[in-house]
Amino acid sequence: MSAVVLARDMMSAPVRTLRPEISLMAARQRLTRYGHGAMPVVDAPGRLVGIISRRDLDIALYHGFAEEPVERFMTATVLTVPSDAPLAEIESLMVTYDIGRVPVLEAGQLVGIITRTDLLRQHHQQRTGGLPLYLPLQERLEAKLSFLNLDRLTRVAAAADALDQVAYLVGGAVRDLLLGETSSDLDVVIEGRAGQAGAAQTLARTIAEGDKTLRLECFEKYQTAALIWPDGFVLDLATARTEFYPRPGANPEVESASIRLDLYRRDFTINAMAVCLNGPRAWQLIDFFGGFVDLRERTVRVLHPNSFIEDPTRIFRAVRFALRLDFMIAPQTETFIVRSVSGGLHDLYGGERLKTELGYLLAAPFWLEGLQLLDRLGALRCVHPDLQLTEALAAGLVWLAEAYRTFAPLRAALPQLRLDRLLLAVGPEAAESLPLDGQAHSRQHKVRSVHPALARQTDWSAAGLHRYLAALGPEECLLLASLCEDGESREAIAGYQRRRREPPLVGGADLKALGLKPGPDFRRILDAATVAQLDGKFVDREGALAWLQNHLRQGNRAFEKQ
Repeated sequence: MSAVVLARDMMSAPVRTLRPEISLMAARQRLTRYGHGAMPVVDAPGRLVGIISRRDLDIALYHGFAEEPVERFMTATVLTVPSDAPLAEIESLMVTYDIGRVPVLEAGQLVGIITRTDLLRQHHQQRTGGLPLYLPLQERLEAKLSFLNLDRLTRVAAAADALDQVAYLVGGAVRDLLLGETSSDLDVVIEGRAGQAGAAQTLARTIAEGDKTLRLECFEKYQTAALIWPDGFVLDLATARTEFYPRPGANPEVESASIRLDLYRRDFTINAMAVCLNGPRAWQLIDFFGGFVDLRERTVRVLHPNSFIEDPTRIFRAVRFALRLDFMIAPQTETFIVRSVSGGLHDLYGGERLKTELGYLLAAPFWLEGLQLLDRLGALRCVHPDLQLTEALAAGLVWLAEAYRTFAPLRAALPQLRLDRLLLAVGPEAAESLPLDGQAHSRQHKVRSVHPALARQTDWSAAGLHRYLAALGPEECLLLASLCEDGESREAIAGYQRRRREPPLVGGADLKALGLKPGPDFRRILDAATVAQLDGKFVDREGALAWLQNHLRQGNRAFEKQ
């Protein structure tokens, strides 16, 4: 970091602004949407003409001026600084005039804004080094990234320089790097000048045009792009953006923004860090929210109080990250989780994203601890309001995992069957709220149809079970066994399934050889032979033929002699 810190080094950009003619009510809604305490006002050519604060808006709205234009109530005389103003000058200006934010101008145009938070962070970093806001990481990157991946990031950096953009490595790759781990999953965010929309697509096209071996995919709606190398490596690029949730749990609305706002929209502080790839801060860590400290303290901390209200799938990610990294969830973050689910706001939340997060957790080696933590936090009600990890449910899930191999071969993976078992513990609404595939829906229906009658019956012999299980596959049998609360019933179903996998010892050819001709009851005799084999009445071919002959001698009249 240079000895003299200038306004351009610490300002936030791009800046959200208002037009003079916008109504006060619309201006207040815009401030609420972005969580700002004030916004600069600019005219059509982009010149700064004023600033208006949330407090000024609230007073005007209280007095009934909701439809009046902003220009009538804004502060028209605004203290500003040039982009090369030193830190000391900015600090003096803010303290002398008791102002909370200072717009930054360059050639008469608004290029950024400095808030008290920016000032305090930079001031603290400069004087104490307490916050690793800008930590050099080039050596770590060179040590942990492969030569190919480092070269790919270098190419991105060069292209960003040429386009007057700034590129950042973000997310899990940065977290893993700081934890001393390697990561092949690289995500890059591109910050365009003055909030340029589509910055990532522009950069990706530039790189692809210079290397015809690369395949380019662009997604205009989301302002993202992907560069795909011949070896299959995919580099994901996204324009720096911010999100707004129009209602709890809804998909967010996305707009281009600064890297700071892009990082602020992320789930946890440990995932909200970046490494700048080009420009004055190339190869330095960018950490606005204390993620480095939380990594050191082994803590999962959410960025803002409403994070789980906006997106309940973050609850499941918090649990997964805490267990995977052996971290603790910050007490205040746990409080936010409990608050977000306790009122039933996210009951039966469902959806593809929740199913995906559940799938990640149920596939992890710590799946049971994850469910226990979710249950303690009350978050299982996102799946169904009645879902609780009771002792019986936990025991059934553990048994299912232990018995999985004995029921093989199975078409469904173990994590999917764990999800099936969770859903079977509550009403069918939970399965309906999740986008299950056809086979999973079929398993739910079959098991729910058979289980009530199976639970009432008392004959747990193979013949008794065959009446209920003959039409079911091994997955359904495994789930039904896991629903039983006593070991004898589970073992009876498991034993039935093991014996059912054995090939039949008699068939239609044997009946014909005994002088019988096929008829409408041909299947009945073979079914009886199947039940007898399941019951262990014969165990080899010789015994099977003897049983068949004895069965016919006992007066079976379903067949006529030829």
